[in-house]
Amino acid sequence: MTTPRFAVRSVAIIGAGSSGLTAARYIKDQGAYDRIVVYEQRSQVGGIWHYSSRPTDKEHIPQENPYLRPDAPLLPRKGEAGAPEFPTPLYDDLHVNIPHPLMGFTDLAIRDVHEAQHPGRPLPIYPHRQTIEEYLVAYSQEVRHLIRFNTVVDNVRLLRLPRAQIDKNEGAANGTATENNKDYVDSWEIRSQSTLDGSCSTETFDAVIVAQGHYNITFVPKIAGIEAFKSAYPGVLTHSKRYRNPEPFRGKRVVVVGNSASGLDIAAQIHAVAEAPVYMSVHTPTVLESYKRLAGAEEVPEIQEFLVEERGVRLVDGRVLRNVDAVIFCTGYLFSLPFLQKEKPNLGDPLGDLLSDGRRIHRLYDDMFHIDHPTLAFLCLPMKVVPFPLAQAQAALVARIWANVLRLPSTAEMDAWERAAEEVRGPTFHVWPRGGDSAYINATYQRITNGPESPESRAGKEPPRWSDQLVWMREVLLPGKAIFEEQGRKATTLEELGFVYEETLKKGEDATKSKESTDDIGRASEFISHKASKMELQSAVSVNSGA
Repeated sequence: MTTPRFAVRSVAIIGAGSSGLTAARYIKDQGAYDRIVVYEQRSQVGGIWHYSSRPTDKEHIPQENPYLRPDAPLLPRKGEAGAPEFPTPLYDDLHVNIPHPLMGFTDLAIRDVHEAQHPGRPLPIYPHRQTIEEYLVAYSQEVRHLIRFNTVVDNVRLLRLPRAQIDKNEGAANGTATENNKDYVDSWEIRSQSTLDGSCSTETFDAVIVAQGHYNITFVPKIAGIEAFKSAYPGVLTHSKRYRNPEPFRGKRVVVVGNSASGLDIAAQIHAVAEAPVYMSVHTPTVLESYKRLAGAEEVPEIQEFLVEERGVRLVDGRVLRNVDAVIFCTGYLFSLPFLQKEKPNLGDPLGDLLSDGRRIHRLYDDMFHIDHPTLAFLCLPMKVVPFPLAQAQAALVARIWANVLRLPSTAEMDAWERAAEEVRGPTFHVWPRGGDSAYINATYQRITNGPESPESRAGKEPPRWSDQLVWMREVLLPGKAIFEEQGRKATTLEELGFVYEETLKKGEDATKSKESTDDIGRASEFISHKASKMELQSAVSVNSGA
């Protein structure tokens, strides 16, 4: 066993969505922790999957500030009982864009939960949002006793406690000594408040997992003329977070900004009722498979300027769209940490500037551990990944590292990792390439079960592993979703959509596709471990070494 660096006995988890739930299960099953508390602001588990039919009543346009305070929850309507409601970005008729055998946690199948709750009802290969919410409720049963519902975390404060005091007082909160400050250990003070009665609580933990997701603080770019346009035409500009169904756009002239998953989905729903064509303003042209179902839509360039007199927009190619009734920004979200940094920190902040412009979280190793204070960890920051099993893999690492059965590199090595990652990844730091999640999940499994530390690291909850068929499924999920939508959302298998997995590839064409997939994963492995930067150091889950 490696020399222990941590003395973690108590763990706080912020958020009971998919990442928080799997973190709680891995931390609990590690058997090394005495106290685990999961803080959840909603009245039910699921995070964004806990659907709210009421959208937020706030609209922030433009919005480029990662330190924007979260919107207050919606109070129950007059005459209704219940807890305050935190609206999510989900809309009424949302089907996920990941096949259910791939999307679910590897220790509980989505199909098993669906069949137990809805016997005889077909399960679409791309399930409805309600199926995922029910699944997460079922998945939470093992750890519900650890969750404090209707509890908002207001503040997380780093405490630096003298090591001599910790050693003298048995049972006192312990953290880890940093290499530059061996006389001190870290501890974390968490202040929380009940949304039901306003009561406050302050507790101290050895370690904190941030699992609150990143779909809260909206991003809307500050385009020329946007503020004057918003003032002249209230309600015309909106963010996709407030979208629920297409009915308010019936007969209207609509511009949808962005062609990510939500942009494509919302444009497809709206074009059935809106004035034709629905305009899709995009930075990069939409891939053909996704665009097929948007008959009646017209793809146009980015918006250069909002025009008040024309009630329209000028595009970067000079074209003007006039008499616009609605502009929906499907432009995503900024990372935010309202309980860690409420405003841009000064130079003396011990955590550094975590947010900068909100495009990433800074000072992290392996997209998870704070380099200077590694008893602070973040789950599922990477984007364009399959999130549930990726969170499992990360939780499996966190649980074992804090239990001292897996090792973190030195602070200097983690610093070098981040510098190399910045060089390779650029501004889209947490956007992983195609194949990145496959490489990471299976490399993590390999390290825990067969790596040099495996005699000790096998103890605890088994990490996820993707079979060759699941890796293949990851490669076809987007074209599969396009055909699923085109055919009316009824297919229950990928085979019905024309995607057939053959364990033994016989045709040369299939072999070529398999090689392309393998190459994608190879490039992703280099991206994750940063070998593309000629860096000699290995990632915590270096694929090539199996460590």
